[in-house]
Amino acid sequence: AKEVEYRVLYNEKGIDGTETENYYAGVIRKDPIGRPLKVGGLTCQFWAAFPYTPLVKNLTTLNPDLLYFSGDQIYEGNGGYSIKRKPEDVSILSYLGKYYMFGWAFGDLMRDRPTICTPDDHDVFHGNLWGEGGVKKPEGAGSSDTRGFMQSVKMVNAVNRTQCGQLPDPYDSTPIKQDMSVWYTGLTYGRVSFAIISDRIFKSSPEHVSYWEGRHDHLVDPPKDLSVLDKPGLKMLGNRQMKFMNEWIEDWQGADMKVLLSQTVFANVATHHGQLEGYLHGDLDSGGWPKNARDNVINLMRKGSVFQICGDQHIPSLVQYGLNEYRDAGWCFCTPAISNMYLRWFLPDEMGIETIGRPEHNYPNTGYYKDAFGNKNFVYAMGNPGKITSDWESRYTHAQIRSSGFGFITFDQVERTINIDSWRFIADVENPNPVRDQFPGWPLQLSQADNNGFESEFLLPELIIDKPNQLIKVLNEANDELVFITRIAGNSIQIDVKKSGKFSVIVGEGKNVKKIIGLIPSKKDNNQSLKFSM
Repeated sequence: AKEVEYRVLYNEKGIDGTETENYYAGVIRKDPIGRPLKVGGLTCQFWAAFPYTPLVKNLTTLNPDLLYFSGDQIYEGNGGYSIKRKPEDVSILSYLGKYYMFGWAFGDLMRDRPTICTPDDHDVFHGNLWGEGGVKKPEGAGSSDTRGFMQSVKMVNAVNRTQCGQLPDPYDSTPIKQDMSVWYTGLTYGRVSFAIISDRIFKSSPEHVSYWEGRHDHLVDPPKDLSVLDKPGLKMLGNRQMKFMNEWIEDWQGADMKVLLSQTVFANVATHHGQLEGYLHGDLDSGGWPKNARDNVINLMRKGSVFQICGDQHIPSLVQYGLNEYRDAGWCFCTPAISNMYLRWFLPDEMGIETIGRPEHNYPNTGYYKDAFGNKNFVYAMGNPGKITSDWESRYTHAQIRSSGFGFITFDQVERTINIDSWRFIADVENPNPVRDQFPGWPLQLSQADNNGFESEFLLPELIIDKPNQLIKVLNEANDELVFITRIAGNSIQIDVKKSGKFSVIVGEGKNVKKIIGLIPSKKDNNQSLKFSM
């Protein structure tokens, strides 16, 4: 494979009937196999810092192989133009004008490398979105705390087409309610397998559980019983996307590592919203709710040691999820906003919450925290804004002090490491100062195996295979359920199955597969080994 130059010709017709030829050119890069894959992670483009020149310059210098824009590529008021919801053609034009601003800012980067875009709430003119599978929002309901889509299906489909038309075909292209298009899909690039999903379009509305006055999504006081917030049947990704995820987690063709691309972090790791006085106990717009549906996704991710990249929260964070215990599942990087409008903070220290499990770097507001919905989150790093949040003399300094910036993730498919950088809006990426240029707690290097959570007491014998880099699959013999799957690095691995029982191990793929049954894990130090000849 090699790089290929391309050029697109567009004939522009003027109102006087004349035609003008316009060209758009770039490079289709070859699949970056044989070296680490560099991914730029970006989200939330408020126009106060448009065209984001320092950020774009730094991103160009770092030369990513792949760009991921996780949502809010536009805000309703970008460009100084007010929102136009009706009529339908005017609403689409209102969106397109703001979407062009996104292209003007990042087009020179996007023309020469593949770009993944996923729409979020503001892209379809919502403050928050609980899509419930494409239902129409009830007449007269607001845009921020009730179910359904406010805009017409034609407008939403225009957003999906402009932002997602370049993606691989959807896993299942069957339209959802109102004949709304879908875009969830998979992509393998540079031997990294990405699942590209929406954590908004199928999500259940907080109206199903809210018993309080005021906004349905704002939990002001803790309930006496958390179960009232997690009724049976509540959805996050929905049945269709979970079906896709279950198939994707077992498909390792051409891949060494797995990554989930979504809009938001699956935890409630913000305490203050909008302003420093704006404490909120729980935000049902966060990915921490609904808990049971959230846990099902994280449990599935853990089986394949899946790392997650997202945005949305306007506050950069690095969180390791917990299911039964703290740190027993995978990691998520919520990237900084490109240009931050609505501020959030995570300030448990200032609230007097007990500090447990603080990382070695000893930065404030990090450690073990149970959120409003009972999720056990290990907050490794947090990029809080300061107390001074405005500088109207310089739009770029204004963005800087509001925790704006971008993420940069490097996947080493040979060493199976993940290097995570969280760059500030104004940074020196060529000669970085770790205090000035990155948010506190970054950079960090993880291993692929870190996304399987901490090692439990239940270890299978070491597997030693005469052919390297084999696909390994572990099944629970009690129910034939997938417990763990990965492509190992090298010739050996010892697998943590998290619980007792009898397990089968399948090694290899295609026609060359070996299987052994009846394996029983040992607690702690398991010195046994099994050899496989392929």
